[in-house]
Amino acid sequence: MSCGTTTLKVSSFVLDFLCCVLAALTIAACSYALISFSHSIAIRVPCILGLVLGSLLFCSTVFGCIAALRESIRMTWIFAAIVLALVCGQITVIFAQPINFELLANETVYDAWQGQLYHQSSMSYFEIKYHCCGQTGPTNYLDSGLRIPKSCYFNQNATVDTDLYTIGCDQKLATAFIKGTRWERISDWSLVGVEMLTVIVAGLLAITLQNAERRRLYH
Repeated sequence: MSCGTTTLKVSSFVLDFLCCVLAALTIAACSYALISFSHSIAIRVPCILGLVLGSLLFCSTVFGCIAALRESIRMTWIFAAIVLALVCGQITVIFAQPINFELLANETVYDAWQGQLYHQSSMSYFEIKYHCCGQTGPTNYLDSGLRIPKSCYFNQNATVDTDLYTIGCDQKLATAFIKGTRWERISDWSLVGVEMLTVIVAGLLAITLQNAERRRLYH
């Protein structure tokens, strides 16, 4: 085996393994999101699609590793075609079904507020962490016949009126969640980049193996 073929074989195996790890992380992240936000419509479809694509990528990379180790031309071409199809699917999901973080924030705050109405103190976590009060503002408590809790005040000091948070948690949480859009895009396009590089290396390996096979036939 030539040095170039060995390099491509090792590179293909390493990229396959990297894709396998990224696919496993995608499956774990989507599963966690679906469990944590089980009632959310905003993430349901994107995460289910992420689970499907992640599972297919995980299985195909195992196939790719076997193809690289066996130096099978046919298996390598099949693997490259499968990953290329998954790349197309991934790009489609990125543009057609991204996670709506603003809707996710509104759903999260709405569920917490419904719990608050039944005296579960489910809003306190968000109010303390994001310096907000109520679903849309402090008037939510007054309109619902509830007392404004200490969590709506800076340092939970209800004795100072000026320390009352006046912004609703839906707005604060939406701002915080939207920042996650950038990280989602970075992770999505990083995975697409690794997949494309895997396809290119797999294709080069298949071509190199084909050329080596032809040379053996002539000699």
